[in-house]
Amino acid sequence: MTKLNTLYRVVCCCVLVILCSVVHAFSYEHYSDFQTWYGATVKLDLPDKWMFAAQYRMRMIDNTGYYYGSYLFADVSREFSKHFEANVNYRLAMVTPGVYHRYALGLEGKTKLFDIETSLRPMIQYQVQNFAGNDEGVTDTDTYLRLRGSVKYDLTKHLDIYAYAEPFFKPGNQLHLDWWQNAVGVKYEFAKNKKINLYYLWQPDNSHTRYFQTNHILAAEFEWTIKL
Repeated sequence: MTKLNTLYRVVCCCVLVILCSVVHAFSYEHYSDFQTWYGATVKLDLPDKWMFAAQYRMRMIDNTGYYYGSYLFADVSREFSKHFEANVNYRLAMVTPGVYHRYALGLEGKTKLFDIETSLRPMIQYQVQNFAGNDEGVTDTDTYLRLRGSVKYDLTKHLDIYAYAEPFFKPGNQLHLDWWQNAVGVKYEFAKNKKINLYYLWQPDNSHTRYFQTNHILAAEFEWTIKL
């Protein structure tokens, strides 16, 4: 019962944090979209606690009726202890509005509350967008501070459930909450080092000046880890 009570408290805290973003939505005209994402990831478990990951993802938007584009990811991480790791990430987005280059640096602290793995990951993200059809070479840049809090629980040896909340803050004269990325999902290891990751993403977005948008996303990804 103690473990269940702890899990209940952690989930309640996550829900309360996420609901804070809903209050802001009532003062705006609201739009919503249902999307589906599909992806595949290959991870290389390297010596000395290094990890390299490459990922492909495609997105269907406008109620899954329109192909928005493809994404390529590269991630390098290093675990310094069982409680701390650092990672750098690059993402190339080839989507309808244009081409995005995203660079990110993050630090993650992890611990366990009973059987529940919890983590907090602050990350700095810098993004450059080259607009489609732009002949003048003009680009748009954005910088974000991302704070991801997550929980994970092993239901069985091969089945995990997880959830996280991640606000995106835009630095300026004051820190502005631009949008959220919140998820709940399940990972199943169907063969050694091969997993299916199924998750739901809820993305409330208040970065627009005249309206509020919420994306509801169902995603499926294949993960393969190769130990070297």
